[in-house]
Amino acid sequence: MITIKTYIPILRWRPAERKALEKIFQQDRESITPLMEFVMPAPSTKKQDGKTIITKTSKEKFLEVLPNVSKNLKSCGQNTVFIDVHLLESTIRASSLEQILSSSNELNLFLIPVIYIIPVTSTGADMATRTIAINYAKSSGHGLCIRIDKSHLEEEGLPSHITDFVKDNGLDIENIDLLVDLRVIDQDTTAENIARQLAQLPDLKKWRSFIVSGGVFPKDLTEFIPGKAHELNRLDWQLWNAIRETTLSRTPLFADYTIQCPNYERIDAIGSVSVRYTNDDKWWIFRGKKPGLINPKTKEKGPGLEQYIDHARTLTGKSFSKFYKGADYSFGDTEIARIAASDNKKPGNAATWLTIGINHHITLTARQIASPAE
Repeated sequence: MITIKTYIPILRWRPAERKALEKIFQQDRESITPLMEFVMPAPSTKKQDGKTIITKTSKEKFLEVLPNVSKNLKSCGQNTVFIDVHLLESTIRASSLEQILSSSNELNLFLIPVIYIIPVTSTGADMATRTIAINYAKSSGHGLCIRIDKSHLEEEGLPSHITDFVKDNGLDIENIDLLVDLRVIDQDTTAENIARQLAQLPDLKKWRSFIVSGGVFPKDLTEFIPGKAHELNRLDWQLWNAIRETTLSRTPLFADYTIQCPNYERIDAIGSVSVRYTNDDKWWIFRGKKPGLINPKTKEKGPGLEQYIDHARTLTGKSFSKFYKGADYSFGDTEIARIAASDNKKPGNAATWLTIGINHHITLTARQIASPAE
């Protein structure tokens, strides 16, 4: 029997995120069911005659790694995982989902415990992808996750549309997960308003699980001044806790985008050397400068990746002693302590710190949900 755990972190299918999941401690793993969004990788390029030439397209690169998806699902160490392909190019979306599902079925013949894959779709998804997800849901017995965007919550016909979708496709509502994705949450998002909208959804108590997701991070950190530590309130976490206090007939499970922006946009350029660290009700953002910038006046080269070491030492220092959880708290925190060590000269890179930040965030959030005292 498939059980959806109390915390659903939404992650993109990239090496840094997969490693963050792989390194979650076993006791915390018991509280999470991840949702993996497959995304198009950056194309491979090279410089030729002063021009940037694409040597391998995003589509070609994704199709190359597609056969290994099922094996990488195993490396995440989960026995249940949601998968969503809506961010893939439309020309390969349906075929990619079909290949992931079929190859995972073959892999499960040799695995104990079995990895339960639950495809995610929406009532507005393209017909080919939706059909594959529905057929798999019924043939595997794993069921389906229906994802609803915030923009559709105000639609008058949404309840009947959902009911018709389930009925017309011969699905069992008790084997379906209903995910309402609020996307970007800001100060104007109130629990009362959201609860009112959620109350209009049909048969809230009958779904296998009822999930509400959202995130707070902007697409980049340009609004934060380099060289300083900034606070960002965890409005998604605060909203969920407020929804729990309303009269909604069923308390939703919590899902978030960890330390990333809900609205995915592939950014190929190198950003600032920055660190995001989750605290109980806010994030600390240690904003650095883009590595290797040249001062136009002095022509001197600016700081590079060594800024990560400075961030780690600031985070583990006296000023943040009540926020840093300690080296034993999570894999991410162990890595922070290692990089902060006085004899360390290896700062890591953006992928390293994405793994660190996500691993710490998932650990903290899973513990918060499992134990109110946390």
